[in-house]
Amino acid sequence: MRRRTGWMAVACALLVPTMALGAGFSIWEAGGKALGMGGAFTAQADDPSAIFFNTAGIADLDGTSAYFGTSLIFTGTKFSGVDPYPGFGVQEETGTMVFPPSNAYLTRRVHDRVVVGLGFYNAFGLGQEWDNPSRFTGRHVSHDVFLGTFWFNPAVAVRFNDYVSIGAGPTLVYSTVNLKRYLQQWDPNGSGYLDVGRVELDGNSSVDFGFNGGILVTPDDDWRIGVAFHSQLDAEITGTADFTQLASGNPALDAVVAAQFPKDQGVATTVKLPWIVSTGIAYDGIDRVRLTADLNVFGWSRFDSLAFDFDDASLRTVRPQNYENSIQIRTGFSYAVDDDLDLRLGYYWDETPQPVSAMSPLLGDASRHAVSAGIGVRRGDWTIDAFGLVLITSERSTEGKSNDDFNGTYRAYGSILGLNLGLAF
Repeated sequence: MRRRTGWMAVACALLVPTMALGAGFSIWEAGGKALGMGGAFTAQADDPSAIFFNTAGIADLDGTSAYFGTSLIFTGTKFSGVDPYPGFGVQEETGTMVFPPSNAYLTRRVHDRVVVGLGFYNAFGLGQEWDNPSRFTGRHVSHDVFLGTFWFNPAVAVRFNDYVSIGAGPTLVYSTVNLKRYLQQWDPNGSGYLDVGRVELDGNSSVDFGFNGGILVTPDDDWRIGVAFHSQLDAEITGTADFTQLASGNPALDAVVAAQFPKDQGVATTVKLPWIVSTGIAYDGIDRVRLTADLNVFGWSRFDSLAFDFDDASLRTVRPQNYENSIQIRTGFSYAVDDDLDLRLGYYWDETPQPVSAMSPLLGDASRHAVSAGIGVRRGDWTIDAFGLVLITSERSTEGKSNDDFNGTYRAYGSILGLNLGLAF
């Protein structure tokens, strides 16, 4: 009964997707050259997207450089239910959705040893929209969610000598979210749960602040070593929950529901986003070849619970999440065919921080592998970097531990195409 009753639980669950930012909601697609090499770019960091990957890298860029592009993320999820709910044999899916995270960077050398820059990117986001929402068996949890985050990142980098550069800058982050779900209540005549309402949440943050920074060491012509850091971020989310009652077909039940149906009201919470530490190496000791490898650590353990405050103070509640720290292992390969053409390959493994108890129609996350291929073309002052990437995931079960009493097996699939243009002048 717990999974579908209680107006307080209905309202509280609405904000979960703004925080459930596991591997499936982390966006590393911040540059076409980097993703052609699997995103292993912490030590390479040799184009303006270094503002995201390792700010110290922009210290080596001359003159003025612009770099901008977008990725098309094609993703979807399939779900197979188990007893007691939604039951064996139940099959649900989202269909294939498309999301276009974008990026833009501008750098300018202002001194022999100093470069300044400005970056824009989407570090977290995506969404989940299930087919046939009025019949989707998980509609009481969520049938449609979209999360967008927009990161603005001024930066400065200094090359101290031939071997060491450092860079840093503040991050200004704006977030927006939209969520939709159905409200259900038990029919006293015993015919099952009935839809008695819908609720939609629109929320956003003010401008929240963090910072990033990095160091790049080049001990000789063959090796580069990089370390980068993105700070944790506490995003202050506020929103309004709009409730609409639906006729259930049972007039007596509708009257009971109307008497207790919640009014539209505001809700607020603080989102604890993780810190990220990236370490990487790049090796150039093979003619025309560059090899890269990164280890990224995400500090998701700080996301242990969520506290919700409503206009009606009696509705305040705390919802456990119990995320764990997670890692990514990324590797890349680049071959210079000639001065104007590079061919690239990459691979990564991305570990989910989400425990099985938190899996739901909002996010049923799992660890995944990915392989990528890319190409870089130079024409005068222009550079074109394109890549394609395929995600390889496996099924993951809630193991009967779902916090929402919606148990079964999730399997996500996805692919990404990306393109960046660069101009140096």
